[in-house]
Amino acid sequence: MKIAFTTLVLLCFHTLSIFASAGYNIKVKIEGYRERKLTLTYYFGNQQYIKDTVKMGADGAYTFSGTTALIPGIYSLVMMPDNIGIDIVISEKEQQFSILTKKASPFESLKFVGSKENELFQSYIHYVSENNPKLDTLRAQYKRSPEGPKKEKLKQDLLKADSTVQSYLQQFLSENRNTYTALVIKASLPIRYPNFTGTDQEKMYKTWYYARKHCFDNVPLQEFRLLRTPHYYQAITTYVNELLFQHPDSLKVGIDYVLNQLRPNPEAFEYYTIMFLRQYLQPKVMGMDAVFVHLVETYLETGQVKLTSVEQQNKLIQMAHKQKPLLIGKVAPNLTLKDRQGKTFNLHELESEYTLLVIWAYDCGHCKHSVPYWKKFNENFKSKGVKLVALCHVTENEIPACWKYVDENGLGSWLHVYDPKLAYIKTYNVESTPQVYLMDRNKVIIGKQIVDEKMEEVVNQIIELRKKSK
Repeated sequence: MKIAFTTLVLLCFHTLSIFASAGYNIKVKIEGYRERKLTLTYYFGNQQYIKDTVKMGADGAYTFSGTTALIPGIYSLVMMPDNIGIDIVISEKEQQFSILTKKASPFESLKFVGSKENELFQSYIHYVSENNPKLDTLRAQYKRSPEGPKKEKLKQDLLKADSTVQSYLQQFLSENRNTYTALVIKASLPIRYPNFTGTDQEKMYKTWYYARKHCFDNVPLQEFRLLRTPHYYQAITTYVNELLFQHPDSLKVGIDYVLNQLRPNPEAFEYYTIMFLRQYLQPKVMGMDAVFVHLVETYLETGQVKLTSVEQQNKLIQMAHKQKPLLIGKVAPNLTLKDRQGKTFNLHELESEYTLLVIWAYDCGHCKHSVPYWKKFNENFKSKGVKLVALCHVTENEIPACWKYVDENGLGSWLHVYDPKLAYIKTYNVESTPQVYLMDRNKVIIGKQIVDEKMEEVVNQIIELRKKSK
């Protein structure tokens, strides 16, 4: 079990006022546990954070107490030095209770005094712990078994066992529907799909669409009592990372939907806004920087979310401003360049079906690694209407060294250029080399920062897709 002993970064925390009217008192006795301290942690996002650490009292118990009630959620009692965690539920109504267990068998020996919620929680955990391995074994046997009577028998056994578990779950949730434990248990359950018909592709699409539509059925986004459970984060990240089309336009709409649902709770709104800002700050997928720019403009620049560091906030805003003109779909900034013969021309005046602009330097290690890929790409794609424009990232005094490298490495078939005024550095936000931009006939950016090894494949796909869309 991994415990995060850091505080939440960049967030201004807000306590829900509805839970502030009463305190809490949780007394824990662990037979055989001799450590002087016991820690209480809570789930938030994809980590656990420390709420309190207390010393053993004269009565041999560890007592967690406070004048302000705890926010409902799944908390964990963490025993040192092995970080063994015992999960418990804390509801808004039950915050005064005792826990008894043994270090040698912390889960099997667990007992509660004054907490019906935790008695329910443990009864559910025990049932699942006993029955899930049986289901897993049947699934594995069914998957390995060849077609025939034995496989059919395993299928019937699996359906029967699954039906038994589902009946238990439905009865549990129905009988305890007004409890916090039932809310938490329901949030942990996976989506149950109908039996879809059609081709494999049709069934796959129906499954995806159903999952997207019902992702938050068990974890309503505005049920903020689930914030301090791992299920809340899981539902949000599954929706964004797996159920939305991984395209900037779809992601922007989907993330906005999630964040707007979280607005009533400042803690959740700030945490998840900043989480998505971090996720798309340096995206690994081409074009996803558009999501980062959108988040900065919509939430950070408008002051809806404020970082604890004003300097860092301003840095992110400036970064977004620099990236915006260079997003896929934008007309590439024009440049006034000179070729090897000293002839001046504008980038936008260059006649070519496609332009691959490479900003590079002859003494750049990464560029040297990329040169063979660019060379091969140019040989294979110049017949497809792609012109490779290599902009040497040097001062005018260093240009002879650049041309020398070009000649020594047989790169003469490229269009080699330089900018004596170095205006491109600011215009194209060149903080490192190489920088790569693919443009169409109208100099609209249609690709950028394409990985060397994937360049031919990616550009070919782009060209083919554009042909089909005409």
